[in-house]
Amino acid sequence: MKKRKIIEEKNPKERALRLLSYRNYTCAELRERLHREAYPPDQVEEVIEWLIEIGYLNDHTTAELWIDYRNRFRPTGVYGLRHELEQRGVNPEIIDAVMNSPEKEYDLASQLAKSRLEKLRNLPARKQYQRIAGLLQRRGFSWDVIYRVLDSLFNSSLDTDL
Repeated sequence: MKKRKIIEEKNPKERALRLLSYRNYTCAELRERLHREAYPPDQVEEVIEWLIEIGYLNDHTTAELWIDYRNRFRPTGVYGLRHELEQRGVNPEIIDAVMNSPEKEYDLASQLAKSRLEKLRNLPARKQYQRIAGLLQRRGFSWDVIYRVLDSLFNSSLDTDL
């Protein structure tokens, strides 16, 4: 075990390739990871540049894959995705380039709300409305999208009930 650690400490290029074999990293994440493992900053920058040059490290592709993953397994709105990508160190220009269209966001929110509505069917309509609105807000959907989804789900019949 110690022998492996010593080998990894000597070669940041091998360590970076090993890390990338597990999952996609953004440039900022990989840089941070290698710095944390005490590799010299100049070697870390050389490795990052080399990985970008050969196409193994690409923030644009990583952001697209992250958005696709989140949309499939835990639908999240534009604000939530933007925040997550910023936390991962993706450049704001890249984030703008890969973000979902408003219609795609509406479709995701609608699917999520419909699936949750089935679980809440025993609650009064007002409670269903509140819970779905809260869920969509916590997931980072814009209020415009939330109102459109709630309007389509409840067909404005709650205006008199609320």
